Formats: sequence, structure tokens, C-alpha cells
Amino acid sequence: MAPEQQDDFEVWVSRARARLVRGAAALLADHAEAENVVQATLEAIWKLHRDGVPLDLNRYASRAVRMNALRLRLRRREFIPVDSELLEDAELGASGGFDPRAELMGWELERAILGLPPAQQAALRLRFYAGLSFQEMGQALSVSMNTAASRCRYALRALRSAFKSRSPERGEDR
Repeated sequence: MAPEQQDDFEVWVSRARARLVRGAAALLADHAEAENVVQATLEAIWKLHRDGVPLDLNRYASRAVRMNALRLRLRRREFIPVDSELLEDAELGASGGFDPRAELMGWELERAILGLPPAQQAALRLRFYAGLSFQEMGQALSVSMNTAASRCRYALRALRSAFKSRSPERGEDR
């Protein structure tokens, strides 16, 4: 690799690193983990760049960091199933405004979201947690506005299907 090519890459990293870390930290809610994800991703990109693979560095790095952060978050997430009848027996909902059914529903929703492909998870979180428009989502995900809307639609359809199949009126237990 020519020295000027290495210098160009280093200049690009110095400009892009903070943005990439902010994006990963938004997904991981942990700055140290975000730094690790960005560092590992930049190492992989450097190898591709060094080997002469043509890349749009900004776009490729943004997508790679986002996907690596989502994968890390998915691996770190552990769920412990809780029996709602146990909560009712313990009367945990009687004081302090804590509603065990609502809390369980939140956990079940999060568990169902984590069962979706990472691209659909990101679309749902940007739309409903961050409140972005489809156009803003498209820009954040480096896809078209229509693709962002489709990912949301497919994710919502999958969630509806997952919850409908577990619904008590169908005679099935949760």
C-alpha cells in the first residue's frame, strides 16, 4: 500500500471516528462498548482498504458499525422468563404503582423485537423509540425512505403475528 493511501485512511478515521462512536453508543447505551465496536470495525475496514477493496468508507463504516453494535447488543441481552401468576401471588402489583402485567408485556415485546432481523429491529427502534420520520430513518440507516418504511411494516407484521399466536383467546398458554 502506498504511504499516501495510508495517510488518507488515517485522515478519514480522524474525521469519522467520533461520529461512528456516537452512533454505536446510541445503540448500545455504553460508551466503552461503542469504542470497542468502532475499533474492531475500523480494523476490519483497514484490512479491506489495505487490500485495495473499493469502498465508500463513510457509508460502509456507518453500516458496519451499526450492524456490529446490534449484534453485540443482541448477544449481551439475556431474558429470564417470569410467570405472571407468581407475580400476582406475591402481590407485587399492590403497592408503588407497579403493574406486573404491563411490565411483563414490555419484556415480551422487547423479546419479540430481539427475535427480528437486525435491520428490522433498527427500523422499529428509530421509528417508535427515537420518533424519526421515514425520511430521517432512511438517512440514518443509509437506505431509501421506502426501504425504511418497508422494514417497519415487515417488523410490525412479524410482531403482530408473534403476539397473535400467543394470545390466550386462541386457547394457548403463554
